[in-house]
This record gives sequence, structure tokens and C-alpha cells, in this order.
Amino acid sequence: MIPTSRVEAERHYRTLGGGQLPDDTVLRSYFLTHQPIATAAPLRLGPTQPPDGCHERRVYRVLFAKDLSAAQVTNLRANWRTPVDGTSASAASGHLAKDGDQFSWELRRVGHTRAWALDVTVLLGAADDDGVGSTLSDLTAVLRQHGLIPVTTERFC
Repeated sequence: MIPTSRVEAERHYRTLGGGQLPDDTVLRSYFLTHQPIATAAPLRLGPTQPPDGCHERRVYRVLFAKDLSAAQVTNLRANWRTPVDGTSASAASGHLAKDGDQFSWELRRVGHTRAWALDVTVLLGAADDDGVGSTLSDLTAVLRQHGLIPVTTERFC
């Protein structure tokens, strides 16, 4: 987010068809009200049979806005220890084993190079899925530190 003046905010709000911008007290109250987000069942993209030793396979996609420079991609590849012989479709990738679960991820351009997507595959070997949320949050935080803005997280299977 980039801070802006009240005058600029009012101008953009009117330009986008919002009319008169409410006063500061009303605007602040919007941040206190819980806004429910619609949810749907995971999209099944094919066989989801987990390999032996795992009881469930999940695939998540975190979609990001903004762009990364070549130096930032190089930094991510080094931090995530992306294999030199990694797939050409991904800009950076990584793997992590944590508490009996296996995580692998790939960062790639999507939407005709207008956005970035982090695709995370999780093989659950543990009895619970406590590590999934924290691992997704950690990976998202790394990309936020590189300037990307998370837009949505979807579970495909």
C-alpha cells in the first residue's frame, strides 16, 4: 500500500464512480466490520491420490500483483535453493519437509505475464494439517518482502 493525501483519495474515489468519500470516522469503521469472503469447494484438477506414506495431497495457488526484477528473482532462487535443472516454467522453486509433511512450490508468471502465482503442493503425512497455514503464510511473507502483493489464495485439490 502507498499512503496518499485525503485530496488525492477523494479524487480517485470520485473518478472510479464512488461519489463523495465518507469522513475519516466512517472510513475507519469499515476496518472494524468483518467482511465475509465467499468460499467454494476445492477445484478438482485431476487425480489427487497421494503417494504411499501420505494420507492427502493438496494444491494451493497464491496469486500476486506487481512485478519482480531480475535481481529479485535471482535472490529468491538462491534463498529457496532452486535446482539449476529446475523446470523452465517456474522462475523459482523450493522444497521443504516439516513435521512429517512435504511441501514443494513453484513461482511462475501467469496471466500473460501480468501477475505472479505461487503454486504449493502439500503431501500430508502427519495426522493433522497444522503446518499448512503457517508454511503458506511464511512463503507469502517472503514474496511480500520482495514487493509482491498477495491478492488471493485458492485451494485446488
